[in-house]
Amino acid sequence: MSSLTDLWRFEINETNLLIRVEQIRARINSYPLMLVSELVLAPLLVMLVWDKIAHGVLEAWLAAVFCVILIEFYFWRSRRLRTKTVAQNQDWNRLFKGLTALAAFTWGSAGVLMFVPGDLAYQALLICVVMGLSAGAATSNPFHPPSMFIYQAGIIFPLLGRLAWANNTTHWILFVMLSMFCVYVLKSAMELIRTFEQSQRRRFENELLVGALLERKREAEASRIEAVQASQAKSRFLATASHDLRQPLQALRLFSDALLDTAKEKDTVRLAGQIGKSVNALVDMFDDLLDVSRLDAGIVEPRKQHFLLANLFDRLYGDFAPLAQAKGLSFQLPICEARDGDPDHVCRVVIYSDPFLLERLLRNLISNAIRYCDSGGVALRCTCQEGKVGLEVADTGIGIRAETIPHIFEEYYQADNPHRDRRKGLGLGLAIVRRIESLLECKVHVRSKPGVGSAFSFEVPTGNSQNLAQPFVITHSHYELNNIVVALVEDDSDIREQSADLMEQWGCKVVAGEFAEDVMRKLDIAGLRPDLLVCDYRLPHGMTAIHVIQRMRELWGNGMPAVVLTGDTASETLHEIHDSGAILLHKPIAPMRLRAMMYFALHGENEKDM
Repeated sequence: MSSLTDLWRFEINETNLLIRVEQIRARINSYPLMLVSELVLAPLLVMLVWDKIAHGVLEAWLAAVFCVILIEFYFWRSRRLRTKTVAQNQDWNRLFKGLTALAAFTWGSAGVLMFVPGDLAYQALLICVVMGLSAGAATSNPFHPPSMFIYQAGIIFPLLGRLAWANNTTHWILFVMLSMFCVYVLKSAMELIRTFEQSQRRRFENELLVGALLERKREAEASRIEAVQASQAKSRFLATASHDLRQPLQALRLFSDALLDTAKEKDTVRLAGQIGKSVNALVDMFDDLLDVSRLDAGIVEPRKQHFLLANLFDRLYGDFAPLAQAKGLSFQLPICEARDGDPDHVCRVVIYSDPFLLERLLRNLISNAIRYCDSGGVALRCTCQEGKVGLEVADTGIGIRAETIPHIFEEYYQADNPHRDRRKGLGLGLAIVRRIESLLECKVHVRSKPGVGSAFSFEVPTGNSQNLAQPFVITHSHYELNNIVVALVEDDSDIREQSADLMEQWGCKVVAGEFAEDVMRKLDIAGLRPDLLVCDYRLPHGMTAIHVIQRMRELWGNGMPAVVLTGDTASETLHEIHDSGAILLHKPIAPMRLRAMMYFALHGENEKDM
């Protein structure tokens, strides 16, 4: 294990060149995201303290930051491919130290220049920003230890000095807390650095062993042992990254919550809320890694309950319907198939399983299906059998080649993504599915045909309705619709009457009719302006919901929200509805889903990942 001195010296020679090249390249690859983050964060930080600090000081600091970013970008752009020889990597080592020192000095100066005397709220805000930068540096740079040490010192020490300069009890307490945070981050970062370096060393050792295996079969067992050790090293790396670094992030979350609790002014409350959202987003980055390490460690135990499958379906629909619609895909959930083969369309079955592990498994499968599907749609099929329920997530996506299927459940493996496009995830979704299926005592089966689509299926046992639990509590108050004026256009009289009655129970004022003209005339007579249009897609005389949306927006403005109900799954129809800006709901529709989508349409949330 490397000592602190060895980590600082970061020697590069022919012996360790392969490992150093990987570390240098990883550090180079992290530069674009780092520079973009600094480019965005610097103006935001200036905006936070614009009314508190002299504008000339802030403008000078911002100009210095932009200059440093340009310098770093120049060197990254001109030298990023020079990592082949010892001399080239030694040049990068020196360059990393110099550029990091320059950036750390610039950002660290903010702890002094933007320190607002007498305003503890802004001081706490500044401390939170510095802690975030510190934790982010430790997270994103376990590859080059010297630059990490330089940055940590440069970013935190100036603020520590300013706190000590204040020389009162409150600031000495903040000084001690920030010092403890710094020590903990450094400790966690050193563990992460050592684990990363060790995993790289084991990786190259294994490659040598695999090469030797082809010539000497007698070394097969030794190669297997080394492979297991490499896997264990990787698991320790994941556990260290996910667990140790979440500890200082938790401290950062506590700081932001404390700031929110103590803030009095409106602007400070808003800023504290924004910091809290940013912290939560950073924590979410570790969730997949933490799930893998927790599942590997065997500390997750299933807690099975008897619960309605329909409640889980409602949660999944609210989260994934907008994502599918944004890509012009249909999203059918559920298509409930009874034992006699007749569609029931309303899933009333009770199952016995761990609701949250089952939800995570389905979420990963549905997310993958939407991600790799560019036309057609995604469906969750539910088939009730004797003593069990079959669940299947099917899509009309790109499909999976037969030779690839055995590998898709491996960590970080992604078919048809050789360039590691991060928009397609980290490659951990199906690895988590494979771990969850063993906990739920089920087996996920895969059927796929390239160019046609894929289907992932498994079975869960039925439950007992007498012991029904409610793991998914649905709070109707979250979807408040009181006094909303709804224009309902539906040519089926039974559906129209039932829908109108249902919306009125939710507190809506409903003006319904078979034709758009009928509804608009009734609204005009009543002197009402609709807040929301709910319309069937296919209407009499060749009319569609798109025509109705256009006519009503001509009268009441282009911003009027709309929800379109349809059983049509044609790609052209889905794109047409999406282009209109309306929310799409596929029939049959559960009342809770209709209510949720009406609420999201009114509040402009149809494009969000809810």
